[in-house]
Amino acid sequence: MKTLADVFGSSVYILTLDLFLANQEELMNLREIARRIGRNPGSVVRVLPLLLNRGFVTSTRIGSKIVAYKLNQENNTVILLLEFRDKLGEI
Repeated sequence: MKTLADVFGSSVYILTLDLFLANQEELMNLREIARRIGRNPGSVVRVLPLLLNRGFVTSTRIGSKIVAYKLNQENNTVILLLEFRDKLGEI
């Protein structure tokens, strides 16, 4: 299956967004995201505010310090990206 990174390159932003698109229902913290995309948490922490500001992901506080992130499936752009990613898988 092709991913966004296959089409647009493997920037931390694209890898992170693609991870959320592939795992729509999952809550993930910073370290889990970094581990799954194979980048350090310092790189990931810089792109999370962009994804939040664009409404692509939402954040939830778990406990006093841990923040978890999840794909915002109600965002119109996210809906289009999910459709695009599905079509990539058909190629």
